[in-house]
Amino acid sequence: MQQNWHLNHVEAMSNFLPLPFDRMGEADVREEVLAPLIRQLGYRTGTEYDIVREQSLRYPKVFLGRKNPSKDPLLRGKADYILEVSGHARWVLEAKAPGVPIDIDAIEQAWTYANHAEVRAVYFALCNGHEIQVFATQSAPKVGPFKTVGYGQFDVKLAQLANILGPNAIKRDFPHQRELVGKPLGPGLRAFARVSSGTISYVDSSLAHPMLTQMQMSITEGAIERAENGGLLAFLKTQAPLRSLQDLNERMGLNQFEMVSSDTEVSLDSDCPTTFEYQGATTFPEGSELLDTTTWKMIKLPMAMQFAVRALASGYLSNQVFTGQFVSEMRIINVLEVPPVLLAGKFVVRLV
Repeated sequence: MQQNWHLNHVEAMSNFLPLPFDRMGEADVREEVLAPLIRQLGYRTGTEYDIVREQSLRYPKVFLGRKNPSKDPLLRGKADYILEVSGHARWVLEAKAPGVPIDIDAIEQAWTYANHAEVRAVYFALCNGHEIQVFATQSAPKVGPFKTVGYGQFDVKLAQLANILGPNAIKRDFPHQRELVGKPLGPGLRAFARVSSGTISYVDSSLAHPMLTQMQMSITEGAIERAENGGLLAFLKTQAPLRSLQDLNERMGLNQFEMVSSDTEVSLDSDCPTTFEYQGATTFPEGSELLDTTTWKMIKLPMAMQFAVRALASGYLSNQVFTGQFVSEMRIINVLEVPPVLLAGKFVVRLV
């Protein structure tokens, strides 16, 4: 009886209890393995030792997917966790499902996150539940992990992991790393900001259809980063309230798009807002079925049509909310007698 009590007591004191990895997926690894590990290492959201979850990152000519950088467009991915020690350095932590091996493809993908210009992580680590592997960004992906710990040893080797990845270890080993992690987007901001949610609410239209002045688009995710020329770049994903409108947006490339600004910082002044601009174009072949926003009915195009879209978002930041005015213009390039469709409204974007 005494022996059983002792075993149960030891198990209760453990931070990492046995898990059914054969029934777990990647989300389970994040929740059951990595979240407790991050807490034990000393990181907390919104503190000096911050946690940034699922940060969207831009990958100019860095392969994902098909691995054909000469043909693939700009691609984006998400880092599961970016752990930041304010004023010092960052490291990246990626989750994999227990059935997924930590192979060269997984290592290369995590390395692209860590090596991203707006992250500049000193380390990156991958964990598939069974084990965690830690890599030095400057050496990987060609060089293997310099530290590997199996899940069954997380408790007894936690101090070893903390001596590499814990905030105090990062401070000790990288005391002057701040200038390498990227110029802040503005006062109180990091070198990148994640869009957690938002809306675009239209209140005026050049067309008389009431649907257009009552329309509200959801911004489901995105990010603001610094562009290579020193300006700002915003990436947004949107969701329309109606399936027909969402289909139109997807076909025109408006369900996910980038906006750029020549400003070097996000404005905090409502009288001098930061303006982001989007320009895009697409062609619909003859016979394509398309939503006619004047009648809200599907029509078949009698000829091929080229559409151009331009949008401006001018706003300022207050308490992690970027808000302002939004204006868009859509015109048919090859049919000059058709006037452009103008929409105007307001937007709200929440940043973390």
